[in-house]
Amino acid sequence: METRVIGYGRDLRTGGRSKWSTSGPLRQAIEGLASLSIKRLRWAAVVGVAAAAGGGLLGLWFATDVLLLGEAVQEYPSQVSAIGFFGAVQLLDERLFVFLNSLGSERWDGFWLFVTSRFSSIPVSVALLYLLYRHYGLKNLLVILALVALMITVTDQLANLFKHGFERPRPCREEHLKEIIRYIAPRCGRYGYFSAHAANSMALAVFVGLVLRNTYKHLLLLLLFWASIVSFSRIYVGVHYPLDSLTGAVIGALVGFLIYKLSQRFNLSRPR
Repeated sequence: METRVIGYGRDLRTGGRSKWSTSGPLRQAIEGLASLSIKRLRWAAVVGVAAAAGGGLLGLWFATDVLLLGEAVQEYPSQVSAIGFFGAVQLLDERLFVFLNSLGSERWDGFWLFVTSRFSSIPVSVALLYLLYRHYGLKNLLVILALVALMITVTDQLANLFKHGFERPRPCREEHLKEIIRYIAPRCGRYGYFSAHAANSMALAVFVGLVLRNTYKHLLLLLLFWASIVSFSRIYVGVHYPLDSLTGAVIGALVGFLIYKLSQRFNLSRPR
């Protein structure tokens, strides 16, 4: 007669080594709790990264700019009160831009110029095309490419609509900033709110990361990191304020998520 302990115990047939039993309420409860936690942990990681980035940005904002704004209030109280809330936000955004932009150095200029150029997205796009083709096949890949084209068109047109609607000049266009910022971009556009670079890269990161999340669990986080680097590069080269990049990233993420929900209607599945 075989001897076996239910739950935690030892199986005498294995030489006394500890072994889980094939059944038991304790094991089922622990496995159910573990699977639930792991599933939620993926989304908790994304929310955590976003919260940490937002908290860091907010802390940096208060640490560097609010103090300067307080000095401005003491020196020019009438001017600060006259600009109102949105003027104060733009003032803080401008001061934060000056701080972040001034962190650059000639040693890193070449790297950030490559990141902010269209060429930097080529190796990322090729790698994603390969992963999508490998997972979904050619037929489904064509559907996904059509959705990506629609997504990029939407983000580009939204960016143009905002730029001509708000007509906020880029920092490289402001006369009072030209002498104190590091402007290294090859060209300076007219209006900057919001950044199409940030929107496009974040939309692509969210969409492809969600489409492939069941196969490549960490791909979404890697793509979000890449999109964040692209967004910051626009500040580094001197063509966008932090609020331009942040707004573009948020809108891009929303568009990418909506296009992902649309893709689910096509019942994309891996070919057999």
